[in-house]
Amino acid sequence: MPYLDLPTGRAYYRHWAAAEPRAAVVFLHGFGEHTGVYHRYGFALTAAGIDLWAADQLGHGLSPGDRGDFGSIEDSSALADALTEMAGRDGKPLIAQGHSFGAIVTLVRLLQQPDRYRAGVISGAPLVPNPAMLDSDTSIALDPGWLSEDPFYLDLLANDPLSFVDADGAPMVRELDRAWDRFGAELPKLTVPTLAVHGSADPIADVGAVRAYADQIDALDLYEVAGGRHDILNDVAHREVASAIVDFVRAKALGSA
Repeated sequence: MPYLDLPTGRAYYRHWAAAEPRAAVVFLHGFGEHTGVYHRYGFALTAAGIDLWAADQLGHGLSPGDRGDFGSIEDSSALADALTEMAGRDGKPLIAQGHSFGAIVTLVRLLQQPDRYRAGVISGAPLVPNPAMLDSDTSIALDPGWLSEDPFYLDLLANDPLSFVDADGAPMVRELDRAWDRFGAELPKLTVPTLAVHGSADPIADVGAVRAYADQIDALDLYEVAGGRHDILNDVAHREVASAIVDFVRAKALGSA
């Protein structure tokens, strides 16, 4: 199986390869997920001539670490760096993408490395604190119905031994808190064209915060899905979402409609 050797341990990764790739997406998943829940999305990208590179983050999937503990933002960024090195070997345009916690790391990376990626994509991005995540009980137990209404995906969550909806959330909230402290001053400085895909009914990450940032940041566009839940890439509108992302990549990274 393919692994990346990093200071934090060996991280498992997947590569969905297009027959004639014109661009490559470097993807970081969110809490409780792993790369194996993104096959539909990977196939949608490869059918459009876009490679997808993704890795199981620390504490997730087939990578080492305590259940649900991503480590630091810097740990996740180092993982994305290693993927980027592989994805960019042949000079294809690169797109940084992340979901939920992965979206936060992706935004930090786009702010720190604005010349490395042609564009960015974020989904389910928790751009402001969720009061429910800040109480004294640091355990997280997500209702699968908050994540998606797609029967296939819900069945996968219920039966996939590598997926989970509960873990100690203290390490993740600590890292989110670091990002939230920075975003008010730094996120308006975003210059890399970035698409935020978000469900209007996301109970975990408030779409209102994404709207507010999109209104004040020229580089940030919002694609809002009516009724969409948190795992919008794997919700009932997953085909619509993938199509919107493909169109964005073609326009911003490839200069075509």
